[in-house]
Amino acid sequence: MATFQLTIVTPVGKRFDGPAESLTATGEEGAFGILAHHAPMIASLRSGVMTVQTESGTSFFSMGEGVLEVSMGNSVIILADRANPADSFDTAKRDKE
Repeated sequence: MATFQLTIVTPVGKRFDGPAESLTATGEEGAFGILAHHAPMIASLRSGVMTVQTESGTSFFSMGEGVLEVSMGNSVIILADRANPADSFDTAKRDKE
């Protein structure tokens, strides 16, 4: 599957920086997904669970509020007030609450 460069940055530093096949995040209007070669966009993120699919498996993050930008260069950068890695979707969901 095609990949894009994903970088997640919080006030404490980079929480993820590498290739991703897809991600699902929570925006102001609900959940949305990003795949490689997505059209450029900027979205406001709400607190929630973000799922990142990589070649080696699925990663989950308990996310705070932030901003996501998809650029023309097949890259996505997320600036968030927090992004805590979690072992599972349920763990990330509990951490959000």
